Amino acid sequence: MTAFKYFLIPSLALLIFGGCKSEERQKSIQSTQEKMATVLVAHPQNHQFNTLLAISGVTKPNQQVKIFAMSNGYLKEIRADIGDAVSNGQIVALLDNPELLSQKSKLQAELKGKQALYERLKSIYAKTPQLTTVIDVENAEVEYESLKAQLKSVEVQLGYLTVRAPFSGVITNRFVDKGAILQSGLSSASATPIFEIQDVNPVRLSVEVPETDVALLTKGSRATVEFPELPDQKLKALVLRTGFSLNPATRTMEIQFDIPNPNRKIRPGMYAKASFERGGFKDTLSLVNEAIGNLKGESYVFVVTKGIVHKIPVKTGVHDEKYTEILNGAVSVGDEIVVQGKELCSDGTSVKTKLIQDK
Repeated sequence: MTAFKYFLIPSLALLIFGGCKSEERQKSIQSTQEKMATVLVAHPQNHQFNTLLAISGVTKPNQQVKIFAMSNGYLKEIRADIGDAVSNGQIVALLDNPELLSQKSKLQAELKGKQALYERLKSIYAKTPQLTTVIDVENAEVEYESLKAQLKSVEVQLGYLTVRAPFSGVITNRFVDKGAILQSGLSSASATPIFEIQDVNPVRLSVEVPETDVALLTKGSRATVEFPELPDQKLKALVLRTGFSLNPATRTMEIQFDIPNPNRKIRPGMYAKASFERGGFKDTLSLVNEAIGNLKGESYVFVVTKGIVHKIPVKTGVHDEKYTEILNGAVSVGDEIVVQGKELCSDGTSVKTKLIQDK
């Protein structure tokens, strides 16, 4: 009986001590839980986007070229200047080349003699073949035709001394003055141009589309184009050309519109805004905008799993005033994503969550 008492007392002490330790552990856990931050979370959800995509662009000439002399000479007359509107084929400058004129006169005189000799030998051979040979006639013909070709070449070069506009447009630059000695742009890489001309009706509007929207914009896509400096210039336009490939430096693709400009109010180099309706997004997995973090250009979210925070990189797409599209499948519909309290989170942090009910 005495032994039993001695045995019972230590056992009871151990039980009491163990109970105290358990109670302390529960209090410690409770204290730790009370100290854990509480963050507001939301679930990803399917959302249909139909937003307006607005991108700024720059106008360019429809055509732009420098006009060179196509034959050597000196600039005798200038018939256009900066700002002048010219039509296709209009004479804009005249050159002179006395050497070519002298060469033409000499060839004309020689050709006249060779023509007379050839025709006389041809006539003699036809009437009395014994007085000449067919070889003499053929040689005379060759010399005659050769001179005729030389004369034609000189006349073509003289024609090049008249400089014409290659298309209708506006003279935007003049590089030389009257009396300048010019080399042919056809034969000299260092030749100086006479004018620069731009075709400004229509103008081309060039817009750089972000990678995330490239698939939505194709040839024929409609847009509304506005010019901030020309409030009255607001019009509908179609995408006529696409660059197809992306610029590796900017991750954008160029698209182009042709904008009618009959009064030449729109100048090359002006900024414009092209607005597109972005549709075609059916039940796209999305997050509220507040859930998306960004560090050095990389987007991420905090996902809470069993009270532990995990930082997950995400690739985003289009967005509207409330939601952002998630492209890379990094999150799913049932995940808890931190919306408020991201500043309290880091990878591996323990947190308590409170679900925000979507409205």
